[in-house]
Amino acid sequence: MITMIHNEADVAQAVVERGFLPFFKGEVANFSLEEMTPPELWFPDDSLQDMGVWDYKSDVILDADCAYGKFYRNKACFVSMRWYPHLVNYRRSRHTVSADEQLILDVLRENHSLLSRQLKRMSGYTPKRPTRAGNPLERSFLADVGGRLPHQRSRADREAFDTAITRLQMGGHVLIAAFEYNHDKHGRRYGWGVARYCTPEDFFGPDRMMVDCTPEESRELIRHHLNQLIPHATTQQIDRIIE
Repeated sequence: MITMIHNEADVAQAVVERGFLPFFKGEVANFSLEEMTPPELWFPDDSLQDMGVWDYKSDVILDADCAYGKFYRNKACFVSMRWYPHLVNYRRSRHTVSADEQLILDVLRENHSLLSRQLKRMSGYTPKRPTRAGNPLERSFLADVGGRLPHQRSRADREAFDTAITRLQMGGHVLIAAFEYNHDKHGRRYGWGVARYCTPEDFFGPDRMMVDCTPEESRELIRHHLNQLIPHATTQQIDRIIE
């Protein structure tokens, strides 16, 4: 089993082997990508041109055939497709979707996948900009959303969106399909990757998300796996991973 990361292939292999791999270290020792990553790959430099493991995420999602999102106590985690359908099966049985979350989910399902800024704006969490004839930025945005202006809400704000999209990920309704980067006129990347959101069914297909067991049976299968993977974890810690 992989214990130290040297490249993107190592991350993908670790996800496949472990099934669950949180990005950041937490209360369970030796249960995160951060703890497996040498300093030179955790933050290699300040240029943002080579960000080590931070750059691997999109490729790992595809190469390891896994889901990525805020699945572990509201923080980022890789979950292999051996276990993600079971996690979704259990989490959806426990999570009640609020009206605000349902609006976001409806917009995402209608468009299949959206960058975070697009989803935020189309769900009404970004104040509407004044429209001016011939404004190239407005034309570009309307092209992105198929010519449809977003819903507008008076109390929309960034914090409310972040809370709702995190709850949707924790509830098994949304995942991060990829990270996309901005580039300057010279083709140089700048800034952090922008998350592209998607539903599990749109990303993997509905057939792959089906499991032939009850939510409680899925929970017990995950529990048994985690007990073997991290035998030093307490019952309460295992519960917090599953819940």
